[in-house]
Amino acid sequence: MDTKLVSFGYILVPSKYSPELGYAGLKVLISGKPTQRLFDVKTLHIPTFDGRYYHQTQVTRHELAPVGTFQVCLGQLTLETYKGEHLRAFSFGGVLQTTVEMDNLVCELTSSAPIFKLQDSAGTAGGVIADELMDLLAGQQARLPGHEDELYSRLAKFEAYPLFLAGMVSLQKRIDSIPMSQRRQNFYKVSSNIKRAIQTVRDADGWDGHSPSIEDYLTKEDAS
Repeated sequence: MDTKLVSFGYILVPSKYSPELGYAGLKVLISGKPTQRLFDVKTLHIPTFDGRYYHQTQVTRHELAPVGTFQVCLGQLTLETYKGEHLRAFSFGGVLQTTVEMDNLVCELTSSAPIFKLQDSAGTAGGVIADELMDLLAGQQARLPGHEDELYSRLAKFEAYPLFLAGMVSLQKRIDSIPMSQRRQNFYKVSSNIKRAIQTVRDADGWDGHSPSIEDYLTKEDAS
């Protein structure tokens, strides 16, 4: 087992992009009782999708079979320690694989899209984009009828990477729609980070910058 994971409790896998854009994956070690790890994870709260329904799944050492696979959907995930500390992140979806090693539960989240940290990342492109995406999704959720999880249930049916591109397109459209007279210092900070992220993805992945937006995907679900 990775010695860093054993001592620290979780690992954020470095981004595949240069300059860095979020993280490429997440590994978490969960024990059934407190240990001496720096970030001693007790519970992983993560949004999952079973093919029909969206769930807020809680993963602990004693409430899960030794081996399991979950489809993770777009949304916020949280690591909670025995001391009540929290680390929050945002993913566009992926696969969570769980195994038991040395009586610990090892959880590994892999995703085709970047995973963004929601704290301790002020000023970074990932931090700015994560904040803007959460705000964007909250606005979209407020416009949908029915259950409060309707937004995530709909978007869970799409793959992570297309949702990531859709998020970038939606944020760019949002920035472009702000009148010149209302553009303040924070506008330029957000705008430059989004443009830099889009250019990074275009350079690395050969993306042409065109994609359906988050709003387009939600409209597609209405049509279906």
